[in-house]
Amino acid sequence: MKWFRLLAALVVLVPAIAAQAADWPDKPVRMVVPFGAGATADIMARIVADKLAAAIGQPVVVENRTGAGGNVGAALVARSDPDGYTLLLSGSPTHSVGPHLFKKLNYEPMKDVPPVAMIAAGTNLLVVKPSLPVKSVKDLVALARSKSEQLTYSSAGIGTSGHLAAELLQKASGVVMRHVPFRSGAEAVTAVMSGEVDFMFFTLPALMQQVEAGKLRAIAVTSLTRSRLLPNIPTVAEEGYPGFEALAWYAVFAPRGTPAAITARVGGEIKKILAMPDIEEKMLKLGVEPDYMNAEELTRYIEADSKKWGELIKQAGIAAN
Repeated sequence: MKWFRLLAALVVLVPAIAAQAADWPDKPVRMVVPFGAGATADIMARIVADKLAAAIGQPVVVENRTGAGGNVGAALVARSDPDGYTLLLSGSPTHSVGPHLFKKLNYEPMKDVPPVAMIAAGTNLLVVKPSLPVKSVKDLVALARSKSEQLTYSSAGIGTSGHLAAELLQKASGVVMRHVPFRSGAEAVTAVMSGEVDFMFFTLPALMQQVEAGKLRAIAVTSLTRSRLLPNIPTVAEEGYPGFEALAWYAVFAPRGTPAAITARVGGEIKKILAMPDIEEKMLKLGVEPDYMNAEELTRYIEADSKKWGELIKQAGIAAN
């Protein structure tokens, strides 16, 4: 009898889900960004939301829900109805790094908020204070080795992409440098410019103006290939550390159970959006490059990314406050 009742329930449920997917969307869609207004993810969400709204014929409203390194917003989406009317635009903080930084999360990122599509990825830039006598990664590592843990680097906080990139360089080179975390990226940048701290890894948009003004010296990017925005700056990999990569990537996710027809539609529209010339131009200005992956490809990518950062975080003993 239990099996009969279950079968009967499925007979009713499946057509209902199919009808729901066929009618989607018949009201505005919410795109949650778990970071503050003005952050790269926020600006990107608004760019994508405008195009997605035009494609689906309904408004796509960006909503910022900050806190706990992105986990507040991600948890909100995890608890949302899986009806296609709530999406998440996030990246490594919630799906690759956060699960290893925080002792306990009230949701399982890949299970409760699975991937829909990759949007873009951006490199970090390694910069040093102008007075530091280094012009390459090799110089920096040599200086760090000679100073015996005295060289310092700043970041926007524990577990941020800049912090982890520096930890990855320490692991690859075998040298030890001292981390000086700040409450914000702006403070971390200012600390290097003033000479209070020796160097840092950070996103391109936050550093380009200071580099062009000579207030910071750029010596490497953390992507596997050179950035189109800085073609004359070598990669860390080129400087003797093959495979070195530390990217900030951005993707769309949806609550578990969202009908496959809806997530496929969203993913398909995102692929079309990323092929638009004006979108590429806007993203390059943000310091990122369009990098589409479908749900299956993105799942594999995140699994590998999570394993990489998880091992580093465990080895380095990093934990969120």
